[in-house]
Amino acid sequence: MVGLQDLTNTTIKLIRSYGVKVKKRLSQHFVVDSRLISELLDNILRFKPKLVVEVGTGLGMLTAYLAGISKYVVSIELDRSLAEVATKYVYEVGVGSKVDVVVGDGVKLLRGGFRDIELVVSNVPYNVTGPLINSIIKSNCRAAVLTLQKEVADRLVATPGSRGYSRLTVMVNTFMDVELGGLYSPKSFYPEPKVSSRVVVLRRVREWSDEWVLFEDLIRCLFNQRRKLAMKVLRRCVGVCDESVINDLVRGRRVYELPTDTLLNIYSLIYGRRL
Repeated sequence: MVGLQDLTNTTIKLIRSYGVKVKKRLSQHFVVDSRLISELLDNILRFKPKLVVEVGTGLGMLTAYLAGISKYVVSIELDRSLAEVATKYVYEVGVGSKVDVVVGDGVKLLRGGFRDIELVVSNVPYNVTGPLINSIIKSNCRAAVLTLQKEVADRLVATPGSRGYSRLTVMVNTFMDVELGGLYSPKSFYPEPKVSSRVVVLRRVREWSDEWVLFEDLIRCLFNQRRKLAMKVLRRCVGVCDESVINDLVRGRRVYELPTDTLLNIYSLIYGRRL
């Protein structure tokens, strides 16, 4: 297996030797920073996973490291040509028997193709960040270790009333505990993206079930009008039966000023759900 200090040279060598064409439309950027790989592995080891599901195999280098610290890795890659390169690479470095590279859409497979996932790992392609996080929530995986755009990572911990506070913030914090890790410049990837990235660790705090679809719909409707008064938006989205109780919760605030706990309480009151 390649040493952490040789990531850049090995990445470029693999790209050249296999004639890999980096596809911008798929937001393909390969990690070449040993510090980033080390931080990802350190966080993964905290969970002591037997099975790791990786979304975005890339060239297979992180996949090989994952196989070294877990019993088995299922790695999902949308780009068939990259999946073929990664499969050859993991066998070349001696861990192929512990890896299954699957050609497919990781966002869709997480939602419907896997059950009882211990850990999801991904250097998330920037073009599927939101859908992938949503799929992680709905997969009911125990935890996830991700590399996200800094802007998206910041949104996950944004406070009510701030510019970054969004539907994504509420959905993630309803189901997961969020821990921010190290910040990495574009030079940590090849080719270099235009933005910095950050390690994010998610831990499950609430299970997803189909009953939560109503909550998801409510949050989507509310945040489509995030700067308007919450009470007015609620009337438009669902109508409000007991406005006196809801008024006590919203207290004249706008949608983007409502904390996640308040939104959960509103959902419980409107739909009669026990949290």
